[in-house]
Amino acid sequence: MTKNIYKIVFGCMLCLLAVACSEDDKKSSGFSVDKEVLALGAEGGKEFINVNSDCSWTATSSEPWITVSPANGVGNAVCEIVVDSSLVNDLRTATVRFTPGVLPAKVITVNQTGFDKVIVPAKEEIVIESSANYDDRYFEVEVTANVQFNVQFDFFGNDEWMTTGVAGIELDRGARPRTVKLRFDWKMNTVPEERQAQIKFVPVAEGDELKTPAAITVRQKAAVKIEDNRAGDSIALVVINERLNCWSDSWDTSENMQYWEGVKLWETADEDLPCEEAVGRVREVAYYMLNTKETIPSEVKHLKYLESFTVQGNVNTMLLNIELGPEICELEYLKYLEIFSYGLVSLPSEFVKLGNTLETLNLSANNFATIPEILTPENFPKLKSLNFVGSRRWTVSDLRNKDDVHYTDGIGMNINTGTDNSLRRLMLWENLEELALSNCYIEGEVPDFTVGEDGVVAYSQTDVDAWGGDTIQYLADNAIPKILPNCRSLRINLNFFTGDLPQWLLYHPYLLEWVPEILVFNQQEKGYNSAGELVRFNNVPQTFDYYYDVFPGMREKFELKEEITEE
Repeated sequence: MTKNIYKIVFGCMLCLLAVACSEDDKKSSGFSVDKEVLALGAEGGKEFINVNSDCSWTATSSEPWITVSPANGVGNAVCEIVVDSSLVNDLRTATVRFTPGVLPAKVITVNQTGFDKVIVPAKEEIVIESSANYDDRYFEVEVTANVQFNVQFDFFGNDEWMTTGVAGIELDRGARPRTVKLRFDWKMNTVPEERQAQIKFVPVAEGDELKTPAAITVRQKAAVKIEDNRAGDSIALVVINERLNCWSDSWDTSENMQYWEGVKLWETADEDLPCEEAVGRVREVAYYMLNTKETIPSEVKHLKYLESFTVQGNVNTMLLNIELGPEICELEYLKYLEIFSYGLVSLPSEFVKLGNTLETLNLSANNFATIPEILTPENFPKLKSLNFVGSRRWTVSDLRNKDDVHYTDGIGMNINTGTDNSLRRLMLWENLEELALSNCYIEGEVPDFTVGEDGVVAYSQTDVDAWGGDTIQYLADNAIPKILPNCRSLRINLNFFTGDLPQWLLYHPYLLEWVPEILVFNQQEKGYNSAGELVRFNNVPQTFDYYYDVFPGMREKFELKEEITEE
C-alpha cells in the first residue's frame, strides 16, 4: 500500500511539473518587428523589416501600392516592403499588418510624400547655328512634367524665329512625372549679331504653382557679315545658293566671280551701268534645281546692283504655299525677275517698290490662285512682259471636280471671267508686249470691251498713220476697241474658255504673230468647265482669209515670210 501511495504522489508531481512547464513555454513565446513607421519619398522604394518570431505569421498591406515579401513565414525573417511611386501630389498613408497566429498583430505605418508639381526641361541652354538646310533647322528637348503645360516664347524684341507643334504631355499615371520629347523649328539668322530667346513652360491650370520655374535659353549664332562691296556680293551669292539647297554643282569660290556659272558682272563698257561703283558687282545671277520650302533668301537684298534674278525648279511645288518675302523688293535696279516653278502663292505689298524698274516678270508654274491685285499698269508702268504659264498645282480636265479633297490647297489659277476681273485688268494694260497665261484653269469668256467704258478707246487715224499707212485702216473705220495694242505675244491656250472670241482679238493687228491656232484658239482637250460645258470657242476661224480681206498688207507680209521660210 505504501508503494501505491508513492506512485500516486509521484504521478501528481509529474503532472504539476508538466503544467508548470507548459505555462513557462507560453510565457517565453514572443513576436516583434523592428520598425513601427516607414517614411518614403514620392519615387517610392524598398524598406526591410526584421521579424522576430517563435511561431508562424502572415503579413498584409492595406493598399495595393505596397507589397511585402515574404508575406508569411515561421520564425525569424527579413521582409522586403516595396512602395510604388506615388500618383498624387499630397501625402498618402497605408499600413502593413503582421499577424502571428493568436497573438496580437504588429502594425507598421507607411507614409509616402507626394510629388511636387514640376516641369523640368533636360537642358537649360541650347546653342544653334545661324543657318542650315531647311529639314535640319530644328532641335529636340526632353521635358519631364506632371502637370499640363503650354509653351511660350520671349524673343527679346526680335521677330518670332522659333515655333513648336502641339505641346502637352500624357499624364496617364496621375502625379507621377512623365517625359515627352518636344521639337522646336527655327528660322535662319540673317543679321551679323547673335540673338537669344527664352522658351517658357507654363502650367495650364492656374493653381499649379511650380517649385522652380521652367525655361530654356536659346542662343543663335550670328550670320556672316555681308558688306556693301564686291566681296559682299560673293558671300551673298554663296549663302543664297546654300539656303536654296541647289542641287547643281557649287561654285569654286577660289575663282573670280566672273567665272561662276550663271553669274554675270557689270563691266565698264556696259551701256546701262548704274554708276562706277557697280563695276565688278553682280549684274545677273541664276539658280537652278533647288529644294526649299521658304521664300527667296533675304541675302538677295545685298546684291545691290542686281539687274536680273532667276530661280527655277523647286521640288514638289504642288505641295508648297510660299509667300514671297519683301527682301527682293529692295533691289533698285532689278529689271528682269523670273521665279519659275517655286511654289509661290502671293506677292508682298512691298513688291510695288520694283515698279519703277521691272520690265519682265515671269512667275510661271507657281501656285497662284488668281492674278495678284498688286499687278497693275499704274504700279508697274515699265513692265512689258508678264508670264503666268502653267499655274496648275494638279492636272484636272473636268473643273466640276476642282473641289475634290485630294487637290490640296486648290488646283491652281482658277479664274472665272464672269465673276473675276483679273484677266480683264491685264488686258487693259497698254504697255504689255507679252502676256502669257497658257495652261491655267481660266474659264468663262475672253473679256470683251466697249469703247467709252473702263477708259477703253477705239483705234484712231493717228494709230493707223503710226502703223505706217492704211495697213490697219479697218480698225479705225470700224471703231474696234484698242486692247493690248503693243502686245506681240499673247498666249491663252490650254485653258477652259467658252463663248465667242471678241472682235478686238480676231482683228488684232498682231494676231498672226501670236500663232493663234496654237497659242490662242485651242483650249484644254476634252476639258469641261465648272458648269459641265465642253470648253471651246464658238467662232474659231477656219482660215485667215477674213483677216487678209480687211488687212491686205498682212497677207503680203506673212505670205512673203512663208516663202522666205520655205527657201
